[in-house]
Amino acid sequence: MKMLVSLSSSIYQSKMASYEKVVQLFKVELKDKQKEILDSILGKRHTLAVLPTGYGKSLPYQMFVPAMRERLGEREETPKVVVCCPLVALMEDQVNRLNGVAGLRVEYKGNSAEGDERIKAGDVDIIFASPEALVGDPQWRSYIQKLNVGLLVIDEFHTIATWGGDETDEEEVVFRRWFRHVGEFRTLHPSATVLALSATCTTKIKNRVMKVMCLKSSDINFVSVSPDKPNIKLCVKKIDHDIASAMYWLVSAGNSSILPKILIYCKSIADVANVFHYLHSELDNKSQIEMFHSETPSEKKKFIIEQLSRSDSEVKIIVATSALGMGIDIACCHSVILYGPPTSIVDFVQELGRVGRDGQPSSAIILYSSQHKRRVDKDVRQFLDSKDCRRRNLLSHFLEELTNCIQNDSHVCCDICEVKCNCGRCEKTELETLLEINECVECEDVVEDSDTDTDLYYNEDELSDDGFYASLDDMGI
Repeated sequence: MKMLVSLSSSIYQSKMASYEKVVQLFKVELKDKQKEILDSILGKRHTLAVLPTGYGKSLPYQMFVPAMRERLGEREETPKVVVCCPLVALMEDQVNRLNGVAGLRVEYKGNSAEGDERIKAGDVDIIFASPEALVGDPQWRSYIQKLNVGLLVIDEFHTIATWGGDETDEEEVVFRRWFRHVGEFRTLHPSATVLALSATCTTKIKNRVMKVMCLKSSDINFVSVSPDKPNIKLCVKKIDHDIASAMYWLVSAGNSSILPKILIYCKSIADVANVFHYLHSELDNKSQIEMFHSETPSEKKKFIIEQLSRSDSEVKIIVATSALGMGIDIACCHSVILYGPPTSIVDFVQELGRVGRDGQPSSAIILYSSQHKRRVDKDVRQFLDSKDCRRRNLLSHFLEELTNCIQNDSHVCCDICEVKCNCGRCEKTELETLLEINECVECEDVVEDSDTDTDLYYNEDELSDDGFYASLDDMGI
């Protein structure tokens, strides 16, 4: 018995020593869930992890290679990590971060001819690539099949369902059909461990992803943290359809005071252009505003992402489609405006979670018109029409195990809870102060809502957006 205890203690000490070396390499402290994920994948256990935006979902797979080197030493070749990634902007951000880690060789397919050759030669530890390259390109399939791959990461796995479409959809109508075939990669490396990561996961998406990846519930270690971001107050305001009446208050604020950093998400490139040009023409300081979408030149994208990572950025307003933000670190930003809510609840939570990553009080203001409302799904419309706590309504659509820790309603929860709050200590965020959002709910109670539950309709020109109709060339695919 003493021998078993001694052996167990030795293994534990060895494991902790390995952790310490890897943590020192990355200069971070691992959170409990990050440790759980790293332990799981090092133990060759397939893992599905749902962690909030800004939590650090990527860190476990980034640590996989150096942790395996510590375990294997010189005995065996360290297995490689292949990350199936949906957007080039996300790949660039991850590669730029990891290039500063000593001894770690990182590249993404399509970055450069030299980088592609290093991947083919097996000289890269962590390889980022799109589903179109991993399973849709026969040549690249053959190159990667020859490599010693120990871990397959599906980053932002919800895109399997949202971009790959439902299994009943015809391939010709889905946004990016190769997302529904990512599971084929497992036939190339059947012994590789699967790690699927996302900030959002409904029951439907979980079932879809597990089916695509050919996984059973018994095969999966499910690691989760509630998607609730209690520091982000949810506010809704109905607006007229014209941009001037929806955004005049932002112009007044920008021309009279110091603006906080604000992200404005739009549903289409057309909306981004219209909102940007209105604000740019009205704001005195033109350098305060930029726009970001799939057709934005690469150098401009890099500039904006760099500005977003700085707390002292001179750029204060970024008008963007969903191409901006998925997995990108956005520093010191506590204000987001959704000009027209995303089509689905999953995209909704993704965009809301791109602010307040430091835990500081933040606000998300959803501006919507009758036309916007007709183009969203039933769940989003229920959120907009909610007469009770918006946070509870939003989280009710997610897995039960993710939503059972919602706190009691309070004024910091949403605009509806604030109206019902009698604490006398309510404080508004910077963005709320600018918009005077406290009048929102009372106004909506008075104004007759002409919206109906008629069938949704879509104008493809208006929705040629990175969320569903993005340019594949721009993504590097």
